[in-house]
Amino acid sequence: MKLTLPEMDLELVVRSHGWYDLPPFEWDQEKKTLGFFFLEREFPVRVVIKERTRGLVATATALSSKGEFENLSSNLPSRATFLDVVNRVLDLKADISSFHALCAGDPGFAWIARRGAGRILRAPTVFEDAVKVLATTNCTWGLTKLMVKNLIERFDRGGAFPDALFVASLPARVLAAAKWGYRAPYLAAFAGRVASGRLDLARWEDPDRPDEEVEAEIRAEKGFGPYAADTLGRLLGRHRKLGLDSWSRKKVASLRFRGRAVKDARVARFYAPFGRHAGLAFWLDVTRDWHEEKESL
Repeated sequence: MKLTLPEMDLELVVRSHGWYDLPPFEWDQEKKTLGFFFLEREFPVRVVIKERTRGLVATATALSSKGEFENLSSNLPSRATFLDVVNRVLDLKADISSFHALCAGDPGFAWIARRGAGRILRAPTVFEDAVKVLATTNCTWGLTKLMVKNLIERFDRGGAFPDALFVASLPARVLAAAKWGYRAPYLAAFAGRVASGRLDLARWEDPDRPDEEVEAEIRAEKGFGPYAADTLGRLLGRHRKLGLDSWSRKKVASLRFRGRAVKDARVARFYAPFGRHAGLAFWLDVTRDWHEEKESL
């Protein structure tokens, strides 16, 4: 199954943050090809997105009984479902025209409008995004990758990320042994609430709900503090908060405050003119080097 998508800078979206470096994403820098997996019912589907001269092409294949990914119509999603997944992963439905208008008038941010930056790479589901955010709290990037890798290997579905029902079936001690450490009981409880239907993650994506309400619900989940709530908010298209952490505090101090450490409130005031896009302006500012190939992840 194939989809033709509008022309865009695929790498700019893929390298918008670190998800491209976590499984099950696969990014081929040289070929400009993004691969990932999602579940259609219990069947893993592999998606490959490639740049073409007149747009992007997304191809979906399903896992056969032989353990190979093929064009099996019985296991493939509908075209509408496939499009919904690709739209979410590449953030294609985000309306960033007003943000670009703000950036265009500021020499320090004009590159954002010029290059069309502002779309954020996301997982096929909110659950996967939330679990990965939890895996980034209070640890190195190497440990984050190991935690995610261990979950996928335990699921054993052709490389697909596990659903909430599977994760909820794993005791906290098993998750702890898979390197989730103190996060294990938080992950188990979160997955259990999602699997049981007590927590409806679709509510977090509802654009009609105020940011404050969604933030409060995220922070009500154990393990999801201010940093996790702000970071997950960015993945939900809610960009009012900056999502500061130790790395970004150091980076913004170097970029905007002559290397001086300043209070978070001072940083927030600097980006306040971007209004509801303040967090997006901040994030693109501190990661600009990634897109100019001056700094790696």
